[in-house]
Amino acid sequence: MKDDPFHQIVSVDIELKKAYSAGGINRILKEFGAKLHYDVYSFERIDKGPIWQSESYIYVALFYKGKEVDAQETSDRIELQYPLATIGSEYISKFAEIVTNLASFFNSNPKLDSTIVDKKGLVSHCDELVTELITEWGEEPGSETLKILIESNYT
Repeated sequence: MKDDPFHQIVSVDIELKKAYSAGGINRILKEFGAKLHYDVYSFERIDKGPIWQSESYIYVALFYKGKEVDAQETSDRIELQYPLATIGSEYISKFAEIVTNLASFFNSNPKLDSTIVDKKGLVSHCDELVTELITEWGEEPGSETLKILIESNYT
């Protein structure tokens, strides 16, 4: 989300060198720990967090030829979405690790806002966004008050 003062989502793209079938993507994402929920993948948190926090620390969007597709379709790009505002900061490093490991598997460079990013750079970027949340809103990611602020601004 561009121009989102709450930094709800941090998205990283992984361009695939070839198109992968639904079965191929399923196998690979599951090997890395993703779960399929009908037609979308996510990486679920291990602990049961508070009800106002995100249940997953990464949501996966699949694309083919520039168009978002369901898990049942061929893919040539993966977008990994981190719900920064609605989950605790302790998941930032896990997000960065999954991003870099998947990109390495696909022999691709992960891109944040169209710029190649490494694990350290991705963590640093997220840390900067967390700093903005704390200084601008007086709340840390995953707090109940921040969730209420988000809902009151977007509903």
